[in-house]
Amino acid sequence: MRLFSVDALPAGTLIESWRVHQRLASGGYGTVYVVQAKRRPRGKLYALKLARQPDSPWFSRETEVLSRLRHPGVPRFVDEGAWRTGSGSYPFLVMEHVDGESLYDWARARNPTAREVGALLVQAVDILGFAHRRGVLHRDFKGDNIRVQPDGRLTLLDWGAGWHPDATPLTGTGQLPPGTAHYLSPQLQLWRQAMPAQGCPRYGVADELYAVGVTFYRLLTDTYPALPLEWPDSHVPEALASLITRLLAFAPEARPPSASELASQLHQVLAHADASWDLPLFDWATPPSSSSRTTQEAPGMAGPVAPGQEVQLQHARLQRLDRIQRIRDARELRRRVPAHVARMEARAILAANTVRHRHALRARWRQGAVGVAFVLCLAWLAWSLGTFSKVSVDAPAPPPPPPVARGPGPDQAAASGAASPSPAPLPLEQEAMTLSLKQRTRSLARGCTLAVGAASTLIACAGAQVTPRPQRCSSEALESMKKLDLWRDGKAAITLDVRYPFRTDATLVSVSDGDIVSVQKEQHGGLPAGTLLYGQLWTQGERVVGRYTRAETPDGRTHHVCFVLGNSDGWWPKDPSSKPGTALLPRSVGYTVVDAFP
Repeated sequence: MRLFSVDALPAGTLIESWRVHQRLASGGYGTVYVVQAKRRPRGKLYALKLARQPDSPWFSRETEVLSRLRHPGVPRFVDEGAWRTGSGSYPFLVMEHVDGESLYDWARARNPTAREVGALLVQAVDILGFAHRRGVLHRDFKGDNIRVQPDGRLTLLDWGAGWHPDATPLTGTGQLPPGTAHYLSPQLQLWRQAMPAQGCPRYGVADELYAVGVTFYRLLTDTYPALPLEWPDSHVPEALASLITRLLAFAPEARPPSASELASQLHQVLAHADASWDLPLFDWATPPSSSSRTTQEAPGMAGPVAPGQEVQLQHARLQRLDRIQRIRDARELRRRVPAHVARMEARAILAANTVRHRHALRARWRQGAVGVAFVLCLAWLAWSLGTFSKVSVDAPAPPPPPPVARGPGPDQAAASGAASPSPAPLPLEQEAMTLSLKQRTRSLARGCTLAVGAASTLIACAGAQVTPRPQRCSSEALESMKKLDLWRDGKAAITLDVRYPFRTDATLVSVSDGDIVSVQKEQHGGLPAGTLLYGQLWTQGERVVGRYTRAETPDGRTHHVCFVLGNSDGWWPKDPSSKPGTALLPRSVGYTVVDAFP
């Protein structure tokens, strides 16, 4: 006999008709597992929330709420039931499994722009507006309950504390409604502290919008708001800060009257957003010098110690370590580590491309099914007409059809009025490649054009730089590339700029002189997809010159390399809309392997 804890079920456990795949997370009232249907072991994944206590009422509430909401930003309800064991009956709820990161994890791992945060705020407000119009309040809105999916879409989770007009009360009279203390409005906080004899104030739309303000204030500043509200020195545009400040107003009537009204205001603000909305919100962290006093650990208790002083010395040492940690935290507040941002963006880009590939396969299957059905219909129609013709043998033959004009031939397709051909790819080097036969075959198999990838740069340091001079690659780089099976004129697709969260609809990025970290989209030799490429850009001329000298694979290994942006001439043309001081390039570009920088 095996005893299980409902909070830590092993993989393979059967909960009615669902098989546990893995444990995902744990909340206040239940534990979430990734599950699959028992009869479909290779089928789609779902999320199953299992109650911690027998006969918990929270799950029936979440079932009621999810059944009322059909929205892309709300998990789709799939199934409900109760898992009966020897210790009781534990309710469970099955819903759509949502990939992605929590809103706060997403923000900590990236350096987003105000435009990106504004777009997320619009999605969150749209979800709440949809729910409010159907009489549903979430009542536990916070960043930990929001998932940012790889394609940038938001999903609002954990509707177990939700409320609707026909809902049975979950808490007794005189108790605060469910929620998280940091996100309670001032009115609910005052009641919580005073604890008057009369009933608790009713949670309403104004309280929900206050929680939205707390969530996005923390997202923009890395701290919770305090009264009186102050905005720290940051890169938040004034229009966005003004909207968040209004959400955090002390008086409920000073906040927006509804989520729909707030969404309308947000759309207007984003429509008039200027270039300042495209700057990273946080400063980039620079590691402290190794000689800095805050980087040196406290010395141990070496040498003679007076009897009875060991505890005091140890206490003083721990106090010093706490003080050093506070200094470090204050120094790194509202800062982002470039390498960490690049790694997280690489994961997001690969995940988004996996999702797009899956959607493309589904679309092809649907198109194929429609095509097969169409062919079958034509075959049945032809068979039916043929049968009818055989029956009507004595019927007079129909007159011949009028002549039909022939379709345009290949020579006619290029006539005036035809669609203009797509732009030709960049010219490639035509010189002979010094490759072995095997490597020549591999290089030729990759094709001569740069694949359209997804890729990203890191930081653009200010200050003009001259175009670099030609330079031979180091012997370390040549040897490293040989071991990695990388040969001259080999090409791969990359994503250019990691400063901003990956977006499928973004086609151009603004870059300037300075360091660059790009993400490799595809396997190339010994460098897998997701490899980070470190290099430098020069943007002051008519073209953008780029060189990469170091590669970091997803497992953390680094290699010396010699890559150039674009083709073997080492440059990429600026977009015609580029302005002085900045250069606009496609997000999806490519690199070429060289043995010398041109």
